[in-house]
Amino acid sequence: MYVGGMNEKGIGIIDIGSNGIRFGLVSSLQRHLPVLYEERAPISLFDAQNDDDCADRKPISKEIIEDVINCLQRFKFISNRYKIDNIKVIATEATRTAPNSDEFLSLIYETTGLKVEKLCEADEARITAMGIIATYYGVKGLVMDMGGGSMELNFVIHDPKNNDGIKMSKFPINLPYGAAALKKLLKEAKDQQKRSELFNTIKTRLQEGFKGLDPPESIKGENGYTVYMNGGGFRSLGYLSMSEEMNQNSSNAFPMPIINGYGIFAKKLVEITDRFLDNPKFPNGSPFRISKRREKLLPAACFLFKALMEVIPLGYIYFCEGGVRHGQCFDLMPSLQHQKDPLESFIFNHPFQPPNLTFQYRDHIVNIIKDGIPSGLYDILDHDEYSIKKSNRLERLLPNLVCLAHWSMNLVKESRPITAFYLPLAGGPLSNTPGLTHTDRAIISWCLMWRYHQDASGAKSGGVEKDISIMNPSLFENVKKSIPAGRDGRMACEIIGKFIGFVILTHPGFPKIENIKSLCKFKTTEEMIEDSKRKRYNVQLNIFCEDEFRQLKEFKYLVNNSIVKKISKKLEKSYKLIEEKNQIITDEIMVNRKKANRGRGYHLGEIHIRVNFSEVMEE
Repeated sequence: MYVGGMNEKGIGIIDIGSNGIRFGLVSSLQRHLPVLYEERAPISLFDAQNDDDCADRKPISKEIIEDVINCLQRFKFISNRYKIDNIKVIATEATRTAPNSDEFLSLIYETTGLKVEKLCEADEARITAMGIIATYYGVKGLVMDMGGGSMELNFVIHDPKNNDGIKMSKFPINLPYGAAALKKLLKEAKDQQKRSELFNTIKTRLQEGFKGLDPPESIKGENGYTVYMNGGGFRSLGYLSMSEEMNQNSSNAFPMPIINGYGIFAKKLVEITDRFLDNPKFPNGSPFRISKRREKLLPAACFLFKALMEVIPLGYIYFCEGGVRHGQCFDLMPSLQHQKDPLESFIFNHPFQPPNLTFQYRDHIVNIIKDGIPSGLYDILDHDEYSIKKSNRLERLLPNLVCLAHWSMNLVKESRPITAFYLPLAGGPLSNTPGLTHTDRAIISWCLMWRYHQDASGAKSGGVEKDISIMNPSLFENVKKSIPAGRDGRMACEIIGKFIGFVILTHPGFPKIENIKSLCKFKTTEEMIEDSKRKRYNVQLNIFCEDEFRQLKEFKYLVNNSIVKKISKKLEKSYKLIEEKNQIITDEIMVNRKKANRGRGYHLGEIHIRVNFSEVMEE
């Protein structure tokens, strides 16, 4: 099984923040940051130092210090039980600026033996940005964090495919507008005039800071910057947006209640947040993952976001789980780990991954499948991209899909499709995998479902989609809607899933690389259909029983049997690429496609798949 190399010792990270103390254990500093244990102590050091009736900050009380020390001792005890003695404690703005900061940290050290590192503003912004990088695969845009006492803003460029390191500004923005701090300022601004003055002050400071930030023009898209938001204040906006989607859907089920990887257009988000600038009202109860305390801080987060929208051209927003703990781990891990795909790292270290499924075998299967994938399918699955530059999502996901296609093989027949469908969703084994957007998760889910199409009910009974939808109809429909390009995107996932399943079927057992033979081969041609802009893709799958040198003779039985012949017949099918009339395409996406001469992003047309058994492999 794949391991991380020299960094196999576990580490504990304690983040003493403004609104809580977060504790986590990871088993090693591998790219996917394998979490052993996490918990949070609800101690607000910001509230402990601030009183609504007093402008001056007060020292952290003895009672609060005692509570902090008790929690740290608990964390230390848990670390000991997990046999991890390397514990790093870091503190941010609330500790750094506390009137009795030195006394506070001295008492912690004397009682627990834990030495606390106070991060300066620049280091806090850098580590926060690292936390976002840690939970995504490639980051290019602005990164923002809204804690309790302050907010940070920086730009980040990290392309793991190029060994160029991590680029960010030397002058990040750090302003005293965290959720709790801004809530206090809004309370002091008792009338509309004072609120307007506060709003203009925030805008002015953001404008001045952004000028000093000087982000490169290359990270700005036609519709603005891609933004990665973390911190409790900003994450609450993500949860609010999720809840709004739930309320708009009568099924009341958001497909993936996972904050990391959730995205929304900035213009759409501001339409939501504008309704909650004043005291928010939730007659049906608090929104998903927003506590009563966070609910009171929500207007402050909405207020800051509105100011950001008026100062900085924001295009698309991704929300992030990664914070100081993740950033500290990412900063400590060997630089070679920075270049790895966190999804691949997670998969090859998971107990579900067959230990003899090698990189060589996986890559061999991928290369066979690639020859059968029409070029248009790559564009279809990038259909949701609002930027001109395409992400080549399928190029990254395909090798990982081949691995995941083995994770349900040990189950009884009727359980395989449903288990595979749930792998990347909330509650599934991939639910805490970093580096996946919600769209990625939906594509993985749909491909893996179709990988086991042969184990489902017959087509007359509704097939694999019917089998899974009856388990949880609302969840199924919402995942279905998350696939890019609607019907065409789901069709692309169907083809990919079927191809993965069939190639694995004809090449079972994870043979060593020197013994791997190609027992099937795809040949794909494409042509423009006469008198139209549509394309015709012809995919021929040839299955070989023997080659001209008779080298395949010993493997002939792997394909020359009723199992393969029966399933191969189910692959033969013709598909039509017909964009759905009711498919929602945002103005932002269409503007960029026109500028890139991409139209809808892919050619409409036809895909024809045919299967042929050959006695002799043609060279």
